Amino acid sequence: MRLDIWLKQVCLVKSRSLAKRGCQSGDILLSGEPVKESHSLRVNEILSLSFPARRLEIRVAAIPEGNVPKKSAPDFYEVLSDERLEREDPRDGI
Repeated sequence: MRLDIWLKQVCLVKSRSLAKRGCQSGDILLSGEPVKESHSLRVNEILSLSFPARRLEIRVAAIPEGNVPKKSAPDFYEVLSDERLEREDPRDGI
């Protein structure tokens, strides 16, 4: 499954266009390296997401087959670290 679709389906970003923008700006990394939104995501890959007020590192636990209810979205990833950030510009990040 494409990275941008997975991020949207597991409710980590609000839209695929935000996922694309995050990949293009370097706010979404795969194993510490820049990644394209079209990357075919696999289980156990490590993603880093930089939001305006936090940095999240997750491991892909599963790839959904279809739509995911918001309540079960966290079942598809494991949070490895969740760091709160202080940013000068609140618009930075995804």
